[in-house]
Amino acid sequence: MKSKLFLIFGFVMIPICILGLLYQKSFIWVVCPQSLIVMFVRQWQHAYDSLGAADYPDLIVALLYYPFIGWILSRASRKGTLGRVGVHVGIWHIAAIGLALGAGEIRNRLWGFK
Repeated sequence: MKSKLFLIFGFVMIPICILGLLYQKSFIWVVCPQSLIVMFVRQWQHAYDSLGAADYPDLIVALLYYPFIGWILSRASRKGTLGRVGVHVGIWHIAAIGLALGAGEIRNRLWGFK
């Protein structure tokens, strides 16, 4: 049962990430930084019509990320390696927050906002 909770939590996070991106909420910087990385990299490539607007690539990452992480944690729980895998997932998430902040800064400098 414990391993299924990770999958359930992964699917519960989908609407939180998608709605946070669509309504440009500040909690997205912590909850779903992977989507922001995709958004900022996309915006580096060409000027965008509305600053910070989520598009399909960003929403797809928001749709798939937490169910994938829930699946990974569920498998780790069944195999007895949840502690080690959980630490790796946490490190990846913290690194993604840093990458999102860096990508946002680079985008802003390229566009002349700062």
